[in-house]
Amino acid sequence: MSVSAGEIERAESRAKAKAPRQCAEEYRLEAVEYYRRAREADPKKSIRECAAELGINDKTLNDWVIKFGRTGKVTQARTDEQKEPDEARRRIRELESENESLKKAAAFFARSL
Repeated sequence: MSVSAGEIERAESRAKAKAPRQCAEEYRLEAVEYYRRAREADPKKSIRECAAELGINDKTLNDWVIKFGRTGKVTQARTDEQKEPDEARRRIRELESENESLKKAAAFFARSL
């Protein structure tokens, strides 16, 4: 079963669209502070409303508020063991990309012979 290049591109673009957006620690703290101030001004204001105003998922904002309430921070430092799988996946993607380029080059040169 062969897959066309267009199908691959569409699948990759869908995967990129679903990839979580990385937010800086500073932005997370500002979002939590925004929510806290909004609640002070209007106690009926929900996390969902604040998240919609900020353009983020309400579950994400809720997680940040909970983490901030527990630790005073909205992110946790990751250990080297937690970083290893991400680094391995990144390296695999790089190698797959290089491999694909080499395959295309080999096919190009094979046609010219």
